[in-house]
Amino acid sequence: MDILRPEFEASIEPFIEGGVVRVGRFAYTAADILSFAGDEAYQEALGDWIWEEWVPFRRDRANQILEFGLNSRRFAELKTMIISGGAIPFVGSGMSVPTGMPSWGAFLRETCARASGLTVAELESCLAAGEYEEAASRIHDGMPPQLFNECFESNFTIQPTQSIDGAVRLLPFLFESIVITTNFDPILEDVYKSMDKAFQEILHGTAVSEFRRKHLNGTRCLLKLHGKHDVSQGRVLLKAEYDEFYQPESNGREELSLIFRRGGLFFLGCSLNQDRTMVLLKEIADADRNMPRHFALLSSPGEENIVEREHFLTERNIFPIWYDGDHSTDVEAVLVALMDDLGKL
Repeated sequence: MDILRPEFEASIEPFIEGGVVRVGRFAYTAADILSFAGDEAYQEALGDWIWEEWVPFRRDRANQILEFGLNSRRFAELKTMIISGGAIPFVGSGMSVPTGMPSWGAFLRETCARASGLTVAELESCLAAGEYEEAASRIHDGMPPQLFNECFESNFTIQPTQSIDGAVRLLPFLFESIVITTNFDPILEDVYKSMDKAFQEILHGTAVSEFRRKHLNGTRCLLKLHGKHDVSQGRVLLKAEYDEFYQPESNGREELSLIFRRGGLFFLGCSLNQDRTMVLLKEIADADRNMPRHFALLSSPGEENIVEREHFLTERNIFPIWYDGDHSTDVEAVLVALMDDLGKL
């Protein structure tokens, strides 16, 4: 019945609803329609959007952020540190949340529902007091270890329907060789692999002792400080595991101390509250006045708390660049400004 095609095409009335074009029972997004025009048209439209909308918005937002307090001066010092090759990103869970990974508190709340021996009220009391290790241990002890490990692995696995989102996508442009993270998920591995900069070595948990040698050899290396989501051996998650990793003269503590002493770190997506890492940093800063400066991108705690918070951080030689908007957008904005200034856009 091809003879009816001209009449059919003339009768088509597209219906637009919520950004989707419907023709009969078929639905097409704007991206679908653009793809029909061919790859060249798609790439041109993508380039226009990046350079006329995405980058200018984030650059403008970065300029607003850098007007606050000492942000501009610290940003300039951070750039110098990156140019010299002395900056190592230290990536926390806040960089994984935009992709759909749970925060640490969210994971504990969800898993607590499957455990016995710890009530919701007791869990919330632990979290309010910053006792995350204790909460994780009590939840772990309140269920078969096989079930706990299954919950842990499934929560921090990237699902086939998930696409990596947020500022973490920009890290390979700025930091090509060494990355340190406390995250268990595989997002960093996937991001760097997608950019043809796959890590040559991935060290995790107690294998931290090999980091210095790999670093000095110029190996492109990811140090997953507390372990991987799908490997329980060598993991640093429960209180007993933290006690072992951070005990005096342990390999983990000694190697981490050397990392803090030898180069400048750039903390991203980290809460930087009173945890084991912060305790160790305070001890090192008190003992070593020549420890290099570290920098951090952090959400502002508000005018009434910023002095106290800044004192806490700088006592550990961490100098914050504060933002007060959406976490993902503001971190992206500062990273885009770094990329722009360093000619990496």
